[in-house]
Amino acid sequence: MKYSTGYNPPSAKLHVADPALWRPTQYDDQVRDPNLLWLDRGECFDPSLHEFVHRLLADIPVHSVFAYPTPGPLYRKLARHLDVPREHLLLTRGSDGAIKAVFEAYISAGDAIVVTQPTFQMYGVYAQMFGARVHGVPYTLRNGRPHLDVEALIAHISKVRPKLVGLPNPDNPTGFAFDNDQLRDVIEAAGDVGALMLVDEAYFPFLDQTAVPLIETYGHLVVARTFSKAWGMAGIRLGYTVAQPAISETLNKVRTMTESDGISMALAERMLDHQDIVDQSIARLIEGRHLLATELNTLGFNAIETPCNFVLVDFGAKRQAATDALANVARFRVFPVPPLENFVRFTTTTPALVRRVIDCLKPAAGN
Repeated sequence: MKYSTGYNPPSAKLHVADPALWRPTQYDDQVRDPNLLWLDRGECFDPSLHEFVHRLLADIPVHSVFAYPTPGPLYRKLARHLDVPREHLLLTRGSDGAIKAVFEAYISAGDAIVVTQPTFQMYGVYAQMFGARVHGVPYTLRNGRPHLDVEALIAHISKVRPKLVGLPNPDNPTGFAFDNDQLRDVIEAAGDVGALMLVDEAYFPFLDQTAVPLIETYGHLVVARTFSKAWGMAGIRLGYTVAQPAISETLNKVRTMTESDGISMALAERMLDHQDIVDQSIARLIEGRHLLATELNTLGFNAIETPCNFVLVDFGAKRQAATDALANVARFRVFPVPPLENFVRFTTTTPALVRRVIDCLKPAAGN
């Protein structure tokens, strides 16, 4: 197609126009091969939960499609589920939307932020979009596992005095998590320098600890959650923040007209009535996670069971053989950044499906 050059758009905002701000194509139309195990994107891969969610879709009322959404019922149910006042909540487009809302509401060009390195990629993307100065605290390997020293992170916060500290706990893609006492120390260090503290709990409750109760103590704390991981609904793009009302109201000012679509909210509302089903799925996935890590270590690989929904594996000198063996069985993810260059990541699945991965890797291990 030939385009006219008679009229040109104005310049985009400086930080958005920067060629370094690269995003994947929005036209990705890769169709998933149903014969493969798609263990590369951190999604819930539990067929039983998939079937249950599919059945719930049949109960979605037609007004969820033709009427503008009414979020109130979901807010009320979510508040009861979390045992917090609804004024502490804001629905978002996944935890990704929560992170963006924090940047939109609090971060101006030139502000400093402290994040771990590596971490969830959208922290870096939003930092570029809003012109923030990123100060990363790098992971190292300790006993073959990604590790972050809490004292080093606190010292960095004290030195940089950022506007925002962003910390997924557990972290993605390293699978590292601070315990409750360490997390409280980081939250207080952020508060001491006047920073907003964002704790991203996308993997709750694969790690069954949470900063939500700390909201009452710390007025600078935001906790982000999502329905994408344990709840098995990555496709509906729904999450939320939990914070004291002053923060919630500030984040509310930068949301779109409606926080989410009617179908997503209606489905999430119904899912909240079935925590027992979700808990059973989590138990299956944790069992599969443990099985995968245990068996791959038995085969002689370096497999790390994380408190997330994934396992990190270093195949060592047998990486190419393992990759070839997996080609028609399962997809996985690579992270070519320190200290994960030698690792690949498998999203956890059920024990029965994990067996398919293990069996195909036995020849690569020489077994």
